[in-house]
Amino acid sequence: MSVREAKRIMMEHFARTSRKFGLSELYGYIYGLLFFEDEPMSLREIAERTGYSLSHVSSALKFLESIGLVTRIKKPGDRKAYYTSTKNIQEWRREAYYRKIEEDVKEMRESLLKALAELEGDESEEAMKLKKRIRAVLQKNIIAEKIVKILSEGDDELLETLIECLKNRSKKWAQKSSE
Repeated sequence: MSVREAKRIMMEHFARTSRKFGLSELYGYIYGLLFFEDEPMSLREIAERTGYSLSHVSSALKFLESIGLVTRIKKPGDRKAYYTSTKNIQEWRREAYYRKIEEDVKEMRESLLKALAELEGDESEEAMKLKKRIRAVLQKNIIAEKIVKILSEGDDELLETLIECLKNRSKKWAQKSSE
């Protein structure tokens, strides 16, 4: 496999990730391209390598720069702007994945609380069952919020501890099921 093909595979990965979360695939192509380049690239170079127009690439770069995934650099004696990625996969994940998941989890919490408030004062059997289900989902939602927060903060020590706990828990479940 060639270096060029390996870079193309990763650019495609970042583009797919962008699409999954409702963002333009161009954001992924640009980030993937810049992530694997050692030297900053000009707007024209990025447009040529991605196959997109200068105006599309320019708009995408402004967006990526606004969220901190791309940095614009000026070289002394050169009027062109050059761009480089932050080289931080955690930042990419936070912007592409975790922010969307956080939004969804918060929306879920708001909907659950709204539904619970709607049932306030209703003591019918059906309402009581529904309240119980909503409270159970709300508890799981709180856990999901905490997990997403841990992932988005990228605390490696905490993540390693969490992974160890999960491994130990899996071993215990495996032992119980084999008994």
